[in-house]
Amino acid sequence: MAIPAELRQHAEELQGATGVAVDLIDEPDRIFVVLSKVPLPPGLLSKDASDVLYLADQQYPLSSMDMFWTDVDLVRRDGSVPGNADSIEQYAGRSWRRFSWHRNGSWNPAGNPLLDHHAFMEARWQREMELQGVAR
Repeated sequence: MAIPAELRQHAEELQGATGVAVDLIDEPDRIFVVLSKVPLPPGLLSKDASDVLYLADQQYPLSSMDMFWTDVDLVRRDGSVPGNADSIEQYAGRSWRRFSWHRNGSWNPAGNPLLDHHAFMEARWQREMELQGVAR
């Protein structure tokens, strides 16, 4: 199936807003949104950047996105695994660490939900920094 035109447009907008390369990989039951070398909050994690995966489908933007996935070796600076990030899963021909961090609000298909999901991830990193007592 073809990737929805709206998802392509939103991926281009996300790439333009963040400067991060965004690739869309179409598979029969889902669409992988892969962001390359996303900058991460300094002082929190074992790496300064990671590839990030979001899952979408043919119903985008009506279907909500949830969670996100990163490079497998992304852990806290002290080597511990962040809460709800201990699952390793296979998508798009590689292994990913699943951050089972869920949205507490409702999904809004208006505007650019892909940008909104990226903002959710960034806000969740900030919350993790606060929980870990890492200075900004």
